[in-house]
Amino acid sequence: MKKLLFTVFTALLFIGCSNHDDENTQTTNNPVATQYFHPPTWIQGKWQKDGTALYKFTNDDFYTIAGSIETSYKSILQQGASLGASSSVPENISETVYEFTIKSGSANAEYKFKKVNSTTIEWVNYPYASTVGAFYLTKQ
Repeated sequence: MKKLLFTVFTALLFIGCSNHDDENTQTTNNPVATQYFHPPTWIQGKWQKDGTALYKFTNDDFYTIAGSIETSYKSILQQGASLGASSSVPENISETVYEFTIKSGSANAEYKFKKVNSTTIEWVNYPYASTVGAFYLTKQ
């Protein structure tokens, strides 16, 4: 079941759509840029649900994790940019919210995380929140 959910989450990454116009948004669309992501320090680390690590944030990257496989979205965007794809990651960053949209070519995926406390975050726009309720992740 967890593998199925991860597969669905990964597919949603490439299907989700968003359009943001916010003056606090940071965007990197230089094809040779090495930093697309700027996660705040409060979200940096591995985050899990039910003992399974799902996401990892570093000071300049965002990863999805399935078992021992970590997928770096910074690397994916850099590879796409080196092949001529337009890539950017508009972000909204605050003391309690980290929101970003991964844009690569015509694909967009939006993520919004809210700090609950130092060891818990909520995935605010979790795709299945209407059926399963709030989706919380704990720091590993």
